[in-house]
Amino acid sequence: MRALGAVVLAALVISACAQSPTANRPTDTPLATPSETPTVTPETPSPTISPSPEPTVAPTPAPTPPPRPTTRKAGEQMYQYYFEARRLFPIFPPTPQIDFDEPAGSNGNSWFRGLNSSGQPIFAVREDFVMTPQAAYHEIGHAYEALLLRKDPNHDVMAQYWKFRALPGTWQGAMEYSAAQTSFMAQWVSNPHEMWAESFSGGMTGFIRDANPVATKSFFLSLLPSP
Repeated sequence: MRALGAVVLAALVISACAQSPTANRPTDTPLATPSETPTVTPETPSPTISPSPEPTVAPTPAPTPPPRPTTRKAGEQMYQYYFEARRLFPIFPPTPQIDFDEPAGSNGNSWFRGLNSSGQPIFAVREDFVMTPQAAYHEIGHAYEALLLRKDPNHDVMAQYWKFRALPGTWQGAMEYSAAQTSFMAQWVSNPHEMWAESFSGGMTGFIRDANPVATKSFFLSLLPSP
């Protein structure tokens, strides 16, 4: 029994020496758990904003022009001034031709429209214009120039007027200068024919700024052709 026990004890010692200690046993490397790939939600494109439609603006309708007058009430205001001018200047025919009035709002207040086939001066007046002596005699002054030229086309009465006023240059040169102006008013005040008409009006009314009205009236009377 003692011998058997010795044998068993020896076997146990040899067995114990043959085993590796547990502490030296390599540990298993854990497998890496794959991380979850995040799901990327595609961006929703921003909606395209359409421009707001421009409001449709209806065009402003052109104002309906007023009907042309069919009366001569305003133009007949010229008669008293015409007859007074004719009393002094017998070159004027017994009566003028008065056209229908011009509508209110016209660009101007009175007009000389030349001579008709009988030699009568033609006048027209804006329907709402209250005639003044200055305006009436201005238009009659235009008529006087036309009547003088009709009587004698070779008589340069404008050159005589230019000399009387002692104005520089020639009236033809002044016409070229006037035509080159860019505004209506600048053309009007520098136009020799308008200057003539203004002087005639000043001589008749007695109100003139740049000349003696008595001398001016005498000058225009001097242009009358011999009977």
